[in-house]
Amino acid sequence: MRRMKVRLTTCWRGILSSAVAVVMLCALAGCGVPRSGTTSTRPLPAPVQEGDMTLVWGKDVKQAALDLIRASRQYCWLDMYELSDPDILSALADARRRGVDTRVVVDATESHSQQTGVPALQKAGVPVASLRISHGISHIKLLVTDAGALMGGMNFGAHSWDNNDASVRVDHPNPSYRTVFLWDWSRARGGAGGKPALHDPVYVDGAIERQVVRAIEGAHSEIDMEAFDLSEWDVLDALTAAAKRGVAVQVLLDPGQSQNRKAASELRAAGATVRFYKPYGNEWMHAKILDVDGGSTFIIGSANFTHQAYTYNHEGDLVLHQVPAFHQALMQNLSAELARGTTQPVHRSYSDDEGAA
Repeated sequence: MRRMKVRLTTCWRGILSSAVAVVMLCALAGCGVPRSGTTSTRPLPAPVQEGDMTLVWGKDVKQAALDLIRASRQYCWLDMYELSDPDILSALADARRRGVDTRVVVDATESHSQQTGVPALQKAGVPVASLRISHGISHIKLLVTDAGALMGGMNFGAHSWDNNDASVRVDHPNPSYRTVFLWDWSRARGGAGGKPALHDPVYVDGAIERQVVRAIEGAHSEIDMEAFDLSEWDVLDALTAAAKRGVAVQVLLDPGQSQNRKAASELRAAGATVRFYKPYGNEWMHAKILDVDGGSTFIIGSANFTHQAYTYNHEGDLVLHQVPAFHQALMQNLSAELARGTTQPVHRSYSDDEGAA
């Protein structure tokens, strides 16, 4: 009952006025105070393949995106929260010039998309629409082309690639990837908002939480997790219950999100291993990855592990099964960052140029 009251209070406070709502949405969505100028040289896992899927990290995500855009011949559709990288914008403009059906949807409130991405695309003649989500943000990160798809946690901002984050390239995506984009394109242009039917491995919005909790509750031996923001009560309850029943739980948290302090305390009390990411430069620990039982279930995408993400935002995740190579890549990153991480967040100052959510 106490938690229900807190949730209702938070919801009503968030809609008192449009100005207050914007500020609260940014905080609740995990939109960290911006940073830029990162020159991180930290090691990240090399791309690894499972069937027709490839898990890519850091700057390899940018290269995968550029490869898909440049290889497109029929259509190139981007559905992105933050879009401001000049190379990505140039590649989209080139695709449009060579006759590819190029379309872009961005969040209506993200400043870098609105101030940099939208004007650049409009100047190049690329159709672009801004999607406004009531009491939330359009936080999805999806590129779908006739050459393949890319989906995960990485924004396409000018400095996003420095973050500790990953996405999945899919060589032969099923129709659900296209369906999500077309749904958002329609909504952004005033069309119907009914949620479409989707198929594995693509999940959106509130359906993601059910998959996350189910995976944690079904864990037999280990749970490995990287979380930019971990504060959703049902997820925390499932994690603490798993740790108490003997599942080995390891969690890496971003140090800049205040909600993560409480999560760390609760999880440690249950016997989980929890560390805060120690930045190499000004990058974020931006990943949203849940890995259960060595890749038996591997969930990656845009959704932070928060009530805001699951209840109000528009999010997109992939729920994958039997991907041991992805597990090994995650463990390479997670083990190294847990070892050098800190028990308490490292205090630091942030710059003003780059957002994260």
